[in-house]
Amino acid sequence: MDRAARIASIIDTRRPLAQKIEAVEGNLNELASLLRQLEDQQNRLRAQLDEENAAERLKEIDFSTIGLSIVTELSALSKFCARFSRQNLNLGVVGIARQGKSRLLRSLTGLSAGEIPDGDKGHCTGVRSTIYQMPSSGTFGMVGFYTEQSFLDEMIAPYYEKLSLGEKPRTVEHFAQQLPPLPSNLASNPTYQAMYDYLGKYHQNLPKYRHLLGATSPMRISQNQIREYVAQDNLTGDRIYFNYLAVQKVSIFCTFPNSDVGKIALVDMPGLGDTGVGAEERLIELLGQDVDVVLFVRMPKPAGDDWLKYDIDLYGTAKNALKDRLTIDKWSFMILNRIDPSSGKGDNYQQCQFLEGRLAQTPIKVVEPVIIANCADPQEANAKILDRVLDYLATNIEALDKEYASSCKQELLQLHNQITVELDKAGNAWSQMRATASGSVAEFRRLFNPFWEEIALELLNLLNALRKESDTKIDTIVAEKVNSAIQDCKDDPGIPSIEEIENMRRKNKGQAAYENVFNIYLNQMRTHLSKKFASIDSGLKQLIEQTKSRVTEVLVENGRLGEITEKRGSEFINFMAEKVPDDQQRLKSGFQILSKFDLSYSVLIQHRIRRELDEITPDKKTLKLEKDPTAEEVLEKLKILHAEVVYKCEQVLQGLLWEPSLAAFAMVEEFVDQVLLSEDVNEEWQDFLEQEKEKVWPEKYNPHNERNQLRTEWLNLVERAKSAKQKLLESIQFMN
Repeated sequence: MDRAARIASIIDTRRPLAQKIEAVEGNLNELASLLRQLEDQQNRLRAQLDEENAAERLKEIDFSTIGLSIVTELSALSKFCARFSRQNLNLGVVGIARQGKSRLLRSLTGLSAGEIPDGDKGHCTGVRSTIYQMPSSGTFGMVGFYTEQSFLDEMIAPYYEKLSLGEKPRTVEHFAQQLPPLPSNLASNPTYQAMYDYLGKYHQNLPKYRHLLGATSPMRISQNQIREYVAQDNLTGDRIYFNYLAVQKVSIFCTFPNSDVGKIALVDMPGLGDTGVGAEERLIELLGQDVDVVLFVRMPKPAGDDWLKYDIDLYGTAKNALKDRLTIDKWSFMILNRIDPSSGKGDNYQQCQFLEGRLAQTPIKVVEPVIIANCADPQEANAKILDRVLDYLATNIEALDKEYASSCKQELLQLHNQITVELDKAGNAWSQMRATASGSVAEFRRLFNPFWEEIALELLNLLNALRKESDTKIDTIVAEKVNSAIQDCKDDPGIPSIEEIENMRRKNKGQAAYENVFNIYLNQMRTHLSKKFASIDSGLKQLIEQTKSRVTEVLVENGRLGEITEKRGSEFINFMAEKVPDDQQRLKSGFQILSKFDLSYSVLIQHRIRRELDEITPDKKTLKLEKDPTAEEVLEKLKILHAEVVYKCEQVLQGLLWEPSLAAFAMVEEFVDQVLLSEDVNEEWQDFLEQEKEKVWPEKYNPHNERNQLRTEWLNLVERAKSAKQKLLESIQFMN
C-alpha cells in the first residue's frame, strides 16, 4: 500500500471515533445548558426564599463545580474531535534552532529556503507555519495577523509582567512611547537583560510592522513573498524582515515532490530556545491542539555531545502540552540528524549512536527505535523518517485511539455520576416558599455569572463549529451562486449570429471591417460576461448575514439579550453596536467590528475575473483573424474565446470557494476575541447588563411569579436534565 493510501486509511480509521465523540459532545452541551438554567434558577430562588431549610437545601446543590468539570470535559472532547476529524495527518517538527528541522521539512515538501528558512546567524524562523499538501495548486501562503489588542495581550503584556515594567500598554500608541527602564534588581541578570532587549526589538521596529496589526486575515501571498512573513532575515542572512512580528500563523500550500504522500500537513515550529517571553509556552501549547504526531529533531555535534538540560526541558514542555489523556511516548519520535560526511561539517554518526544508546537513561520516552537519518537528504527523510512514522501509525493508531477514547470515557462516567448526585439533591430540595424581591449587588452577580459562563461556552462552541466548517467544507450559498453564474454564461453567451455579424460589417466598411466587427463583439462579450459574475455578490452577502445570524442566535437564545430588542440577525448586531455605551470600549468595538464587516464581489473576486477577461480584450487577445476573414470565422473564434474564458473563470472561482468561509470564521474569531477574551471585558458586560437588567431578568427585578409556577419550573428543569443525563450516558457507552 502506497503512502497516500496508508494516510487515507489512518484518517478513515479515525472518523468513526470522531463521530461517536461528537454525539457525546452534543449531549453534554445539551445537559450543560439545562444545568446552567438550574443554577440560574437556584440562585434566584435562594434570594427569594425566606424559609431557612429550603434555602439551605438549595445551597447544598453544587452546580458550579459541575459546570467547571463540564467545561474541562468539553475542552478535552473538542480537542479529540479536532484531532480525529481533520482531513490531514499533522506532523509537528520540534527542536531548538539549527538542529535540521528546516532541512527535514524541505526534504519532505520540496520547498526551498525561500519558504522554509534556516540560517547560521541565530534564530531564523520567526513564526509557526503549517505546510499543506495540495496537488497541482502551485505554491502560495495564507497569513493570519494579530489584531492590535491580541498583539498587546499575547506578545507584549507578558514582558511587562515578567520584567516588572509596570502597567502594560493598553494601546499600540502607548507601547510606541519610550519603554520603561528595566528595574535595577533585574538589570544585572543577563537573562532578564536579554528578555528586555527582545522586547526592544518589538518596540524599535514597530513602524516596520504596525500596519499589519489588524490587517485582513487570512491574507493570500505568493510563493516569493512567503519568506518575508515567516523569516527574520533574507537568504543572505541580513536581518531585514520584521513582518513576522505581526504574524500569528502562516499556512503554506504546495505540491510535495512525492506524488503518493497523501493528505499530510507538516507543522513547522520556530527554533526554540530564544529569549522571547512566553514564546516556548505558546508554541508548545499548539502541539496539544494542532499536531497528531511529534517529531523531535536533534543534531549531535561531531566533536562530542550528550543529552542536555534543554533536551529534557523541551521534552517536558511538550509532554505537558499533550497531557490531556495522551501519552507522549506513544505519539512522538526522536530524529537524530546525521550530518553528511561529505558536507565538510564533520561526521557525527558515532555521536548519533552514542545519544541513541544513552536515551534510555534520560526521562525522554518516545516510540522506539530512535531514527538516525540525514534530514537534508530527501530520499533518507522519506524512506527512514516518513515511512517509519506512517508504518507505525498504520499498525498502531486504532489501538492508540481506542486507548485515548477509553480514558475520555472513564472521565465522562465519573462526571455522569457526580451530576446524578446533584440532580438527586435538586429533586428533593423543594419546600414551601414565599417569593421576595431582591436587588442587591450580590444577587446581580449571581444572575450574571451563569449568563457569562453560558455565552462564553456557546460563543466558543460556535467558533469551533465555524473553524471546522472553514477547514472541511465549501459554503453552499456561495457555491450555488458561482455555479449559477457559470451556467448563465454558458446558457446566454451573448454571441451574435452570422446575420448580425454581416450587418455590423456593412456598418464598418473598409478593408479591416471584419477585424473591427471582431473587436466590437469582443468588447460586448467582455461586458456581458462581467455582469453575469456580479451576481455572486448576493451569495457573499447571504453568507455574512447567515454568520451574523448565528452569532445573534447565541446571544439571544443563550444570553437572554433578545429581551432588549426584537431585532434579529445583522440588525441585532447593528443595534448592539449603537446600544453599547462608548465607555465600554472593548465590548462596543467587538460589536462594531462585526457590524461593519462585509464581503463583496468587487473586493474579493472581481479583480481576478477581470484578469481572465484579458483574452477577450481587443488589445490583449492572442487569437487573431486570418488574412481574409469571413463572418463564419468571426463567429467561430468568438465561440472559442467565450468557451476558453468561461472555463478559466470557472477554475478561478472554484479555487476561491473556500475563502468566504475562512473570512466569515475570521470575522467571528475577531468578535469573540473582543467581547470574550479582551482584558476587563467581563466588567464591561456587567456594566452593560446592569443598565438593562429589568429587561434581561424581568422575573427578578419585576417579579410576578407565583410559588406554584416556580416549583413547576424547577421540577420540570430537573426532569429535563435527568433525561439529558440518560442520553449522555447512552452515548458514552458507545464511545469504543
